[in-house]
Amino acid sequence: METKIYSFNELSDKAKLRALTDYQSDAEYSWGYDALTSLKEFMNEIGVNLISYDIDWLSPWRSHVHYEGKPHGKFIKEELTGFCMDYPLTTTWNKTKSIGACINEFLRECANDYEHQLSEEGYAEYCNGNDLKFYENGTH
Repeated sequence: METKIYSFNELSDKAKLRALTDYQSDAEYSWGYDALTSLKEFMNEIGVNLISYDIDWLSPWRSHVHYEGKPHGKFIKEELTGFCMDYPLTTTWNKTKSIGACINEFLRECANDYEHQLSEEGYAEYCNGNDLKFYENGTH
């Protein structure tokens, strides 16, 4: 028995929708760990302790980041961990010296990144980059 398999781009619109919907129902923010590493390093760099966080990567307004201590208010280097989410934190800090503004910008950028990950375009990039194959109906 032979079964034809397809790349994401070869699927019909209906099959693409099924594949994307299946992916979206299980997907977590792929870069969540790296983003949290950037946040933790940022807090260390400005001299405060990150106490706790509850982050909804798609809904920044639902997220909470708690810290203690008084930040030093000094200019900090832009690259902390080498991950792209260093920059919303560090560039905002160097402009405003406001932890709240930094966290808001960081969460907004993470939400934008996660939204792209969950989009058809983002999923197509993921599928093509990882050579994922599908059955005609859009399932794996």
